[in-house]
Amino acid sequence: MGTLLGHVVPGTFFTIFAIWWGFCVAIRHHRTRKSRKSYIYQASTTFPCICCSSYRDTPIESYLKLFCSIFGMLGEFFTGFTHSYNETLKRKVWGFGENNAQHITMFLGFGISSLFEIFVHLKYPLPNGIEFLANILAYSIQGFLFHFHLHGRNAVDIHVHTLLVYAIMFCVIATIWEYNRPNQILATYARIFGTFLQGVWFFAVGFILYFPSDDPYWIWSPSHGHMLLITVIFIWIALSICFFLFLQSTIVWYILNQRCSDNTNDIYNRQMISNKFIQINDSEDDENDSQFESS
Repeated sequence: MGTLLGHVVPGTFFTIFAIWWGFCVAIRHHRTRKSRKSYIYQASTTFPCICCSSYRDTPIESYLKLFCSIFGMLGEFFTGFTHSYNETLKRKVWGFGENNAQHITMFLGFGISSLFEIFVHLKYPLPNGIEFLANILAYSIQGFLFHFHLHGRNAVDIHVHTLLVYAIMFCVIATIWEYNRPNQILATYARIFGTFLQGVWFFAVGFILYFPSDDPYWIWSPSHGHMLLITVIFIWIALSICFFLFLQSTIVWYILNQRCSDNTNDIYNRQMISNKFIQINDSEDDENDSQFESS
């Protein structure tokens, strides 16, 4: 059960942040398309808290990612110690789980990237785009670790973790694309998709390898049929994520368009009641645009 938890924790981390990024990108994209002012979409590795205007200038997401990384490292650290009997030494010895050390290193990479995001927000004299490079490094560390996570494991274990490495490498490529094309929203969505995919696949790997039941029905064998089915599940998850991101952006755009339409109708009604023409000046434009504020 502890190993299942080791997959659920990082899976939750990646999935929640991917959903949040998709929500923020949809709002930012709506602003660039619908605003009366000329805005250009600008990619970022972190997004401000649009739910509370008082903390909009505080990098809450980066602090939260840093906290989650530290929490994950501490959890893996305290659960990684073992006190088992050693056949060679003929006595019990203390040890530390290799998987725990690997997960700690993975969380450390994302903790470092969060620190760089905070430093950039605090206007430290750092090179432009350092936060993107830090995220590329974090994904690369993760992919490198899981690539060598396969040695000496059974065929099912190797297959599910190979698919996970593919998802991680997609994140690396997408983040490099985003770094080089910061005004291309598809690059951001590619990074979100890759992060979302590996988050959900972490859950799938945990339940495929360590299902919390002794029923033989839930044990995956290294047969040709099971390998194909695992691959199909991976593809289904990827397609479902694409549909989810499309549906999420559609809902966000619909809600924001309704708000924009309601504000226009309110202004029109006030004009009719007063029986005089009211020119909408730039300050009112800024007021309308503030509803779509995401950066």
